[in-house]
Amino acid sequence: MPLIVSCAIFAYLVATACAVIIMMRSANWRIRFLAFAIGLAPLCQSIILLGNQHIWVTPNIGHTAESLELSDSALCLAALHLLNKENRSRKGADTRLRIAEAPEGPGHWGNARNLLGEQKTALPKS
Repeated sequence: MPLIVSCAIFAYLVATACAVIIMMRSANWRIRFLAFAIGLAPLCQSIILLGNQHIWVTPNIGHTAESLELSDSALCLAALHLLNKENRSRKGADTRLRIAEAPEGPGHWGNARNLLGEQKTALPKS
């Protein structure tokens, strides 16, 4: 096996191992899903490389890994969509919470409007 192929396989396997570690340590299922999808990509690349070099796997398995890699890219996009959706809902919840906790009264007038970025129309009379 050529040295370059050995180094590439080693790097792919280290990347896959790091993805598995992140997947095991994460508390959020969406991040675990993204780590799984990202960790699957270097594993597929190593199988494709081994299939092209006729080492340990047949070329047919390498071609199967190519199609698996295409579906893996769709998994990555789905995981990113889920994380983006969670981020948007968390941002909206934070804004609503700040508005609900904004103090109201003579010394703190208009705090809820300031948090939302709305303009004050008139100053209160002292």
